[in-house]
Amino acid sequence: MDIYLKSAILHIIDRETGTPVFSAKELDLTTEYIRVYLTSKITKLSTAQTKTGILAEESGFVDKMRGIPNDFVQKSQQLAQHWYDVYSGSEDAPSADVLFILYELDTVMHLAMIKLNYKESYTHYVDYEDEAVYNKLIINRAILPSKSQKPDEGMTVNLDTLAYELLEKRYEFSGEKVWYFSEKVIESQPAPSIEENMKEIKKAVKRIGKKFNEDEFELIASVKEAVYESIEETGTIDNEQVAELVFKENISARMAYQDEVNESKFVDKTPPVREAREISEKKFGKQKLKMSNGIELIVPIEVYRNGDLIEFVNNPDGTVSIVLKNIEKISNQL
Repeated sequence: MDIYLKSAILHIIDRETGTPVFSAKELDLTTEYIRVYLTSKITKLSTAQTKTGILAEESGFVDKMRGIPNDFVQKSQQLAQHWYDVYSGSEDAPSADVLFILYELDTVMHLAMIKLNYKESYTHYVDYEDEAVYNKLIINRAILPSKSQKPDEGMTVNLDTLAYELLEKRYEFSGEKVWYFSEKVIESQPAPSIEENMKEIKKAVKRIGKKFNEDEFELIASVKEAVYESIEETGTIDNEQVAELVFKENISARMAYQDEVNESKFVDKTPPVREAREISEKKFGKQKLKMSNGIELIVPIEVYRNGDLIEFVNNPDGTVSIVLKNIEKISNQL
């Protein structure tokens, strides 16, 4: 993924001061550490928790965003104020900085809005007392997340299609936890994230598996494999494909499962996030097995179904043995 940064600006949202501090100048994109930080934050907005959708043309957010490539500083201030007018109504939302980044991806202009919550950290402070150097240890309460950390919240918008990716958190408004960003800032109903859809699938599979006396361990393993294959092939979760792979010849269980999912919050074939296949590889590309005797195994999907490499044996006493085969070398990782 090649990201070409065009413009960037940082606005300060300190809840204690009561008013945002808007920058009148853009960040210097000729500075390498700034470019690396911004690019990393954009990339890390695509996660298993990221939701997708399309902004409505008539929304207030789009109205304020329109024309931003030609009037970047002022438009970013208007968007930040629009966001802050909602955000400031929360009882527990923390102070933060907000980045606005204009960039090209596959020759298409995109806008990123990334919120960076403050962290506390210790640092030194050089002071002078009685004309002598006095090195103090202080707490800095406005430390930004490192470049390797996932943003706390944020979104990217394709300025041509208005398709967006959103990473959001719930905060308390009038005593109630609210997805304020989607509901109040962009006024859009995004599709569920990969993680949210996966939770609905697992709940349905467990219920149907129990009803049809299917082995839960084998079903959940099949779910991970099915979701992995579906995302690899299509970039999204195809529920029909999942049903076929998980319940195979058990048509009654398959139909009952699909009925169960249809009544859940699952949304079939949601618009894929940008890094869907990379996310799937990390999250579903391995079976993580934890046994009652304390042994844990991490087995790649391609190995899990290969009988020449691993075998699960059901013993007469009801226990299960796992046989690992054809191992040429074992290393102990510290």
